Amino acid sequence: MREGDAPRTVQCYHCRRFFDVPARAMSIGCPWCYKRVGLDDLTIKGVCWTSKIQTCGRVVVRPRSTLVAPLIEASQGIDVHGSCEGTLVTGGRIYVGPKARVRGSLRAPSIVVEKGGVIDGAMVRIAVARPEADATTGVPRLPRGADPELRPVIRVPEWVKGLRMG
Repeated sequence: MREGDAPRTVQCYHCRRFFDVPARAMSIGCPWCYKRVGLDDLTIKGVCWTSKIQTCGRVVVRPRSTLVAPLIEASQGIDVHGSCEGTLVTGGRIYVGPKARVRGSLRAPSIVVEKGGVIDGAMVRIAVARPEADATTGVPRLPRGADPELRPVIRVPEWVKGLRMG
């Protein structure tokens, strides 16, 4: 087995459960919901109108290209260098380049907008996706190789700690 051939953990965009896949796989059936899951990265060149885009990889919209879809979901991130319209959802980062334009709602743990990039959106939500609970223990877990600092943390303000309820 070569160095880059280790299995990777992905999250099904249908049932939201984690599972391991071979490193070189482009699509696979989810072992939990049995639906097809795309794993490859998608690059948009030119004009693309579609009903939805879902992948466990990345979506890249090239300069002078346009992507229009009601739902654009990519687990590893979305990079926009051209024009994009729809609801963008990712567990990674949304990057809006210096001459890019995004129209629609965005949901991601982080959003980077370069000077000159435009977001014309209805809603922008920056939040870490909730990790799925382990089926046997019920304890939330992150996929293998994920940064443990991304685990949601609830911080209670000092003034709340002294309050008594009921």
